[in-house]
Amino acid sequence: MARELTIVGGGLAGLSLGVALSDRGIPVTVWEAGEIPRHRVCGEFICGVRPETLQNLRVADDLEDVLLHHRATWLGKKGEILFSGELPRPALGISRYALDHRLVERVRANGGEVILGQRWRGNPNEEGVVLASGRIAERTSWMGFKLHIAGDLPRELTLFFGDYGYVGLCPVEGGYWNLCGLFRKRPEVRGGKEEILEAYASASGMEPVVDLLKKCRIEPGSAAGVAGVAFGLKPPPKGEVRLGDAWGVIPPFTGNGMSIAFESAELALTPLEKWANGRLEWEGARDDIVRSHCRHLRTRFRVANSLHPFLLRPAGVRFLSILARTKILPFRPLFALTH
Repeated sequence: MARELTIVGGGLAGLSLGVALSDRGIPVTVWEAGEIPRHRVCGEFICGVRPETLQNLRVADDLEDVLLHHRATWLGKKGEILFSGELPRPALGISRYALDHRLVERVRANGGEVILGQRWRGNPNEEGVVLASGRIAERTSWMGFKLHIAGDLPRELTLFFGDYGYVGLCPVEGGYWNLCGLFRKRPEVRGGKEEILEAYASASGMEPVVDLLKKCRIEPGSAAGVAGVAFGLKPPPKGEVRLGDAWGVIPPFTGNGMSIAFESAELALTPLEKWANGRLEWEGARDDIVRSHCRHLRTRFRVANSLHPFLLRPAGVRFLSILARTKILPFRPLFALTH
């Protein structure tokens, strides 16, 4: 009988790992303090992940019916095109509301247990415990907001840049688009749950986003926000196994956050499977997971974190405009370095 694994956190990394392990006959319990499904602040498209990763995690079937996005466009404050072109690999569009629910049901169908609405209270250093509990809360100057909207909107992935902020637009299921933004905190900007994203977009000079929101319908209950957003790798304290956002959060302009969650789960899969079947000691499994995360993700995070401050400054956006006008914006090299 295989040893049981406890996964703390029901995000993409935790749930996809739960699917992969339970499908291989390993007892799994996933703990999630919140409810699923629920709306989350997320770009809601999967960009860069290899099909082999999704197959290895046994989640490819859950993504067969999602929208495929082949093109991306970057727009400046006034709507000027900074970049428009084909993505090196298609992106998959699906809301976290739908995807999280599918993965919960898949874990349960495999015989695993998912406990919702309860906080896990155990020892994170115990053998068999994996922390996939999301980003570590910090005091930062960044905030994120999201909405689902419907209307006459672009069919391709669109990224709007402004002063100290940017907003992504992505078609998802049900005739809705996910609109998700990251902004520097402005104490003077106020608004209700459904109005705050428009208020920040206006304060950041994003005329196209403001115009878009004025003519669109908001999906009731889809508004969500998060404060204290921080980026970068945060290797786990000694003795802990961490995955996904608990390991590190990549800046959202890359569109690579959901992909990294799946990749993180895959990096942990083989060492955890070996431990569960008695073929590897816990310390060895933990060390393998740490090394593989550093080896596969460190360069990607370093590049993204070096570009992120540049893209958020007005001077940086003006420089992007110059590169766009002269047709020398290195989109494909940047994509390769951050995916």
